[in-house]
Amino acid sequence: MTDQLSNPPRDTRQGGDLTHTGRRITLDLSVCSNRLGPPQSAVQALVDFATHRHRELGPPPYGAHEIYLAAYAAHLGAEQPQLLCGRGVTEFLLLLARHLHSEDVALLTPEYTETMRRFGFATFYPPTERHDSPAHRLERLHQAMAHHRYVVLSNPNNPLGLYTDSTDLLEAVHRYPQCTLVVDEEYIDFQGPGLSLAGADADNLVVLASTGKTYGITGTRAGIMWTRNAALHRAVQLHLPAWPLSLLDITVATAALVDQPWARRTLPRIRRDAQQLEQILTERFGSAVVPSGIHYRFVHLQEPETAAERLEAHGIAVRTFDGAIRGRIAGIRVMAPASGNEFDLLRKAVLRLPGPSRRRTGAGVPYRGKSVLEPAPVH
Repeated sequence: MTDQLSNPPRDTRQGGDLTHTGRRITLDLSVCSNRLGPPQSAVQALVDFATHRHRELGPPPYGAHEIYLAAYAAHLGAEQPQLLCGRGVTEFLLLLARHLHSEDVALLTPEYTETMRRFGFATFYPPTERHDSPAHRLERLHQAMAHHRYVVLSNPNNPLGLYTDSTDLLEAVHRYPQCTLVVDEEYIDFQGPGLSLAGADADNLVVLASTGKTYGITGTRAGIMWTRNAALHRAVQLHLPAWPLSLLDITVATAALVDQPWARRTLPRIRRDAQQLEQILTERFGSAVVPSGIHYRFVHLQEPETAAERLEAHGIAVRTFDGAIRGRIAGIRVMAPASGNEFDLLRKAVLRLPGPSRRRTGAGVPYRGKSVLEPAPVH
């Protein structure tokens, strides 16, 4: 009998979990953190803490989280009293799901696994077109906000990477004042600077974000919730501990957050690398590759497990998604390589994947022979 705890199916593993691969992984493209991070400033802050401030680990970190909140408020251009901090986006998803469990909630899918887990009681709005798109997501958003009291989504979307323009989201927020929109902006900085909805003039809006993915410090647990909704702000705050962040998390995450020169140098490079990744994947999978503007690409595949196994055989790990699970869609998510050598390794591995001939019938679209790596239909 297989021990599911020691060897879980690949599609149930989180990104970056290589503990059950059984092979030597040369290149991990399964995790969606900034692989060029952390900033040296964050590393140095940790070194300085260990060298000079270690005695501060004794007492509780009274008020220290205000340092992180002040830095995040400045980053967002929002008012600090409207922010709460906690252990990443995940903690706020958990608290919001508990608070809203008896409410009328809708969730646009596909969505972040933890969000679907916590909001399993919600009404799911899946794609009805073959491939999802920003336009179709916006259409479903209007449908959901017109009929529910709360709507939850990620923007850019996890796992597809699709981005809905902030002006379109704000227009929907103002059109449906009876509905509160909860937006997970975990990847918003990868899309571009100044795109967060935090600070907007709307009382029916909640924004979640963190420093982990953007700055390559997912080993820390630090994030924020922003809202002008005083009642919802108080309801969540009541369930946060007196010391919501550890002093070590505050030290590293704040140092990373204030290093905006590093972000301005690094994030545009990642977007350029991701465009090159999209070209490589499109050469093999054509329109099954979801175009986006962030640091990973999703490929619709009928049997993602097969593709993942083949890539893993070449020392490359990717994230798989099983379309049989409610709210999920079948395919693989691939992070952008971070160097020329990594691109060469991925390009060779993709070219060696079995399946349809790479002879093309149109620009960038492979000939569609039958294959287990054939793009998956979307229902």
